[in-house]
Amino acid sequence: MKSESAELVSGLIRQYRRLRLLYLGYLAAAVLALVAASLVYHLVVVRRAGKAYQRAFVHACGQCTLARRLQDARHTEAPTLEEGELRRARLVAANDAKGSVLVREGGSGTYHGRRVRLGDAGFTHSFSMEGKTHHEFVVGTWVTVELGKDTGLDWRLIHERVMMKPSRDAMLRRESGLRRAVGFGPGWMEDGTWFALRPEGKPDVPGDAFLAALRRLSAATDKPLAVCVQGDRLHVFVTNRILGQKVSSRVPPSAAVAEVDFLPELDGILKASDALV
Repeated sequence: MKSESAELVSGLIRQYRRLRLLYLGYLAAAVLALVAASLVYHLVVVRRAGKAYQRAFVHACGQCTLARRLQDARHTEAPTLEEGELRRARLVAANDAKGSVLVREGGSGTYHGRRVRLGDAGFTHSFSMEGKTHHEFVVGTWVTVELGKDTGLDWRLIHERVMMKPSRDAMLRRESGLRRAVGFGPGWMEDGTWFALRPEGKPDVPGDAFLAALRRLSAATDKPLAVCVQGDRLHVFVTNRILGQKVSSRVPPSAAVAEVDFLPELDGILKASDALV
């Protein structure tokens, strides 16, 4: 991993230096009052190079983040998750219209033989309040761990801050098959800030080891979590955690890029999956 990280950082530094030279060329043209030429140069050359650098920076950080914890780690611009599987988990409210659930770049790898896929996800939900239509946009990073065995569970745990109350209430009305499980979990789950949901007739909660792992995960982050154990898969949505972050081209990259952690919750998510197999 160290050689791969060093190679990524080295390539990023070379790309940054080229970008700075292009910026200097643009400024030189502007100083010489070649306004039209400098504008074309910026749009055709500098802007394109800047976008390529941003993609390379995000890829380097994302690749290093995944490679620290996964085998065969691969960060990609193309999504590794599908809209349908996010909808089937029934974790976050979304409109029925196409485009209301979006999946962006992410990556994949394996952990103890379990396939792991993740990516940035966004949910759009509309609701009426005080005679007006409001729109809520919830974004974050979605992680799916394929467990390799059927847990027999169809269970969810959603923090109250994942979405606004009107969106959550609307989702619960629409997902009429889900029932709130109350009084079956440990004290921290029953403090009113979490919503445990499962279809009627299904087991109320997973085992104590998994719940303890979730407790450690939630205590280690300030991001609201939504968790689903559904058959042979564990889904975790980390609200407001974004892999495809914006990058400043004014700050030169360094070896520290390899140490940037775009998803610090991943370690806790993987450990929670250990308790399900």
